[in-house]
Amino acid sequence: MRRRPIGVLAIAILVASACSPSTGTPPPSTGAPITLPASAAAASPTLAPAPLTGSTYQVIPAASTTGAAVLAEWQFPDTVNPYFALSPTDLEVAGSMFDSLVQLTPDLKYAPDLALNVPTLDNGGVVLAGKGMDVSWKLRLGMQWSDGQAISCDDIKATWQWIMDKDQPNAALAGGTIGWQDVTGVDGGSGTDCVMHFGVVYEGYLSLVSPLLPAHYITTIPVKDALTKLYPMGSLSSAIYSGPYIPVSVDGHAKITLKPNPKWETIGGHAPWLTSVVWKYYGAADTMIAGFKAGEYDLGQGLNNADIPSLASIDQTQVIVHDSLTYELNAFNNASFKTKFGPDALTIITAIKLATDRQAIANGPLEGKVSVSNNFISPLTWFYKDIGGSTAADPITATTLLANAGWTKGSDGYLTKGGKVLELNYCTTTRQVREDTLKLIASQLKAIGIKVDVNAKPSPDVFGAWKDTTAATLCNLQHGNFDVAEFAYVSPVDPLTGYNVYNSSGIPDNPPNTGQNISRISLPALDAAYATIATSVDFNRVSAAMSTIQDLYGSDRNTYELPLYFRKDVWLVNAKLHNFTGNPTLSAGEWNIGDWWVG
Repeated sequence: MRRRPIGVLAIAILVASACSPSTGTPPPSTGAPITLPASAAAASPTLAPAPLTGSTYQVIPAASTTGAAVLAEWQFPDTVNPYFALSPTDLEVAGSMFDSLVQLTPDLKYAPDLALNVPTLDNGGVVLAGKGMDVSWKLRLGMQWSDGQAISCDDIKATWQWIMDKDQPNAALAGGTIGWQDVTGVDGGSGTDCVMHFGVVYEGYLSLVSPLLPAHYITTIPVKDALTKLYPMGSLSSAIYSGPYIPVSVDGHAKITLKPNPKWETIGGHAPWLTSVVWKYYGAADTMIAGFKAGEYDLGQGLNNADIPSLASIDQTQVIVHDSLTYELNAFNNASFKTKFGPDALTIITAIKLATDRQAIANGPLEGKVSVSNNFISPLTWFYKDIGGSTAADPITATTLLANAGWTKGSDGYLTKGGKVLELNYCTTTRQVREDTLKLIASQLKAIGIKVDVNAKPSPDVFGAWKDTTAATLCNLQHGNFDVAEFAYVSPVDPLTGYNVYNSSGIPDNPPNTGQNISRISLPALDAAYATIATSVDFNRVSAAMSTIQDLYGSDRNTYELPLYFRKDVWLVNAKLHNFTGNPTLSAGEWNIGDWWVG
């Protein structure tokens, strides 16, 4: 069975692979603080507000409220508590049960959820205070938890205190404590006008309270026991929720049954439009696909472009394919290249990027199911910039660059200089499509004289943490035992997400060895742009900094990453299910499940 672990919040998400066409990730962040400049950047809201809001999502009013829906997944969840969630399947079912202060819509806009407002510097919801800031949230009036108790500012305070509790098993928190550790207090008490105080400027505040937890429930369970006793899988119906549906029963690893939350109307503006929701788990994607063909459920999830060939016999009007936020890439270890090739390192990386035929990869191992991209940012984001550039390979220019640097072909066809062969260690996980991709790249580079050794290793070897692997673990990203590595990242929805991946302070060779800058890139212009992002809540300044970052990414100064393609998200949807839109974020397709109806 394939697993798809994830990590969340202000960390970049590495996506690995277990078996077959699946995804996964390394262990989540421990919440090590981001290293920031001493003072926050001053605000300069002189332009029109950045387009963070304004979703085009439209609800089709229910023509019937008497229908039930069966939802399918192939992987059973480990938890429904989003703060402990390590897999998309966890977040999918949790999306039925929990709401957040704001949510991200499919077009990647922030929209009010439990809150009435999306606070920003421009609208006065965020106020700079010394080195920190105050964020004002206005909760919807009259909201209630599933047990009838009022939702209030005390719940925000309790969620913060729960995450930061000294007994919290922080290694279990999917996003660590990043952001939360900067909160210094929450005002508002039992009211609905709340103020979160931050000791420093924290750009990622909008997505921080995702979801809100009920104070009167989480305080009944010792924090040290939260992993097993808070929202326990064996007794989900005993817990308290805010989402449109709440669990009734769990049948082994086969089924979870939910009923409408009688109090959700105070949140969603209408009662949930389904009489029940049943989650059915198949254990394998192929089995789940067969179940859809047999008419066993209304919505199938957890599929990607690798599954598309298996869907050819299904009515294509019932197959929804969207661009994912997950993109495959080749990462270059700048430290390794400089050690091996000295001043020629940057020239060699540039030549590799030019000679790598990404169109051939998309059309070959990926069977034409994906499109090549030059950018690591999704076009859906409010800070995306079209950086242009060709996606075609240019082996002639690559050959010229290497020849001008003094590299000459030997009798075996490989380049040498000063008695050294231009030989590289390419690493990836034991996933067939990745192995096939690197074998294709090896043949492309051989044509220009570069020798490539392809090494496919188990995910724990590739993504293992510094402390869990050794300096001798071949292909380990943290220890830097590779020249080029193929894996995947989740494209950032929040600009701050890339900080630990691209800022030089995130190089994992530096204690405490938890940084995610596995390319070992140290580029002053890149550092400066991310410093601006990390110290500003003026989203126009943040957008300008992201523009600089994308320009660098598309230039010859990018010696750290070559994007290959964005993956696809795939859903199987019965025509009778209305208002399902899907969502490329970790919010999953259930972001609007309260609006679904059958008819």
